[in-house]
Amino acid sequence: MGRARFAELMSAGAGEPPLDEAALLISTELQPGLDMIEWLAALDLLAGECPTPTAAGVARHLFDDGHFTGNRRAYYDWRNSCLDRVIATRTGIPISLSVLMIEVARRVGVKLVGVGLPTHFLVGVADDPDVFFDPFAGGRRLDRRAARALFEDLTRGQVPWNEMYLEPTPNHDIVIRMLNNLKAVFVNRADVVRLALIMGLRSAVPELADAEAAEIATASAIFN
Repeated sequence: MGRARFAELMSAGAGEPPLDEAALLISTELQPGLDMIEWLAALDLLAGECPTPTAAGVARHLFDDGHFTGNRRAYYDWRNSCLDRVIATRTGIPISLSVLMIEVARRVGVKLVGVGLPTHFLVGVADDPDVFFDPFAGGRRLDRRAARALFEDLTRGQVPWNEMYLEPTPNHDIVIRMLNNLKAVFVNRADVVRLALIMGLRSAVPELADAEAAEIATASAIFN
């Protein structure tokens, strides 16, 4: 049922998938028996405790008061990509912490967007294209110049800058990027069972199913 719902959310013409549900469906695939309702409620609770319904207020609530932080010690732990684990442990990677911030903000009436820089992930303010937050760095606020400087530092100046990097990333693409991260982790660790599960989810995304048909079949063979 979870994979069918994921396919429904990611199908062509379905519109932008809700990030909270899509992310938790990924978690459910990797952790059978996970109660999605419990973790959606946990997001509601985090939002309900936010005293200031602004972008800066959400950042302060999560990263200063709530002590959510980037997991620098175990960056490549697959659990960093699972929204339930991020909520439970208060640690994650840039994209999962960004999803958390976007979804808490949405619940208090603040529209934030994902900003998928190559090599990093930020959160932007929908109605102010010059304001960004870096959830992995404690919700640090950035302007366009600081966001570019961060990119150039991370890439050591070896990748040319493009202003398009600061454009909002559609939810559909955010979910695919989460799947990409997990695929890379499981390939590098030769974790064939979890890789097969993630490839199963990728088979539910039309553009990935077409491009990776042979890979999906090979990975899924473990369950045959």
